[in-house]
Amino acid sequence: MKKNLRHLFLAVAASLAFSSCEEQPRNTEELIDPWLRERTPVNLRLESQIGAAVITDNWRNDAEGSIVVSLITGGLDLSAVKVVALDFEYPDSEFCPVASIAPGSTLDLSDGKADFTVTAYNGETRTYTVSYSQFKDPLEGTYSFTQIGGLLDSSAPMSAFIIHGGWDDAEVRSTVMDKWWHWGDGYMPTDEDDNLLSFRLEEADAETGATFGTLVNTPGPDGKYANYMFQNSNDVNGKYRIFPTGKSRWAKPGDGSIVVYAYEDEEYAEPLWTVNLYEAGDHSFSAVTVTVPDLAFGRSHEGPFDNIDWNWPDSRWFTDNVRNTFWLVHKDTDAPLANHSDLLAQ
Repeated sequence: MKKNLRHLFLAVAASLAFSSCEEQPRNTEELIDPWLRERTPVNLRLESQIGAAVITDNWRNDAEGSIVVSLITGGLDLSAVKVVALDFEYPDSEFCPVASIAPGSTLDLSDGKADFTVTAYNGETRTYTVSYSQFKDPLEGTYSFTQIGGLLDSSAPMSAFIIHGGWDDAEVRSTVMDKWWHWGDGYMPTDEDDNLLSFRLEEADAETGATFGTLVNTPGPDGKYANYMFQNSNDVNGKYRIFPTGKSRWAKPGDGSIVVYAYEDEEYAEPLWTVNLYEAGDHSFSAVTVTVPDLAFGRSHEGPFDNIDWNWPDSRWFTDNVRNTFWLVHKDTDAPLANHSDLLAQ
């Protein structure tokens, strides 16, 4: 009996061992080498792009992905935005995926988004939707001039220009028209008060945050620019002019100042002068306070301030000891003029 039981046990054990060696059907997907399925870019760069692209795969749908970039749109043709770079992690690998776009091709972002496809080595595809946010600089937009009455004489003609000057212990601040009779026959410093300033952002340094742009100072309805000739003979354009006539360039290095350049200086290599933007309120400058109704663009001038300190001519602050000059302005829009590019081309 024991012998029969032993034979039965061995037979069952052998049967179990044999059955365990047989391949059992599995309800699982076939494993695929991930290298064959790779479809994720590590970098996309478009023209006028600031910062790195944000690339995201859709974990709910492996065939979809999204890319968001920040663009400077001023002067950019959104219907044909050039692809500067599209990179994958191992570009030299035989398993590197292939994209439907490449450096030199373009994307049509005129509707706010555009698609491109990445094909893996094994033929699987993923469609990426590219969208953008607009990178802006607070300076960008249009500005008109804000006229005020006289500071020394309330009956003086309206003006958008404030001057601060004079020697130490004898400083004066006035509008440019507080002594209106000093200006020439046939021209006035107020000729520019109907002008419109159009600032447009052109590029930015992604590392330093510095921004660069163009400015159009339109001549206004009267077609004139101011000519600052005190008493028809003393040229003070070099100190009174805040922004050049016509077109010019500007840069903001990040310290709050606005550096002005000639329009022909495409490399922003030779600054002309520096301008500061003042917000509404009272601003102290040594012995005087300048009240800004809304905004003001201003320049500060270096001394010494010891010219004509022996009597009291009006030139003591209008021409000889000019300390600060201001254009009073109001920001009308956050976008440049629609024909900004056309004006630059003139």
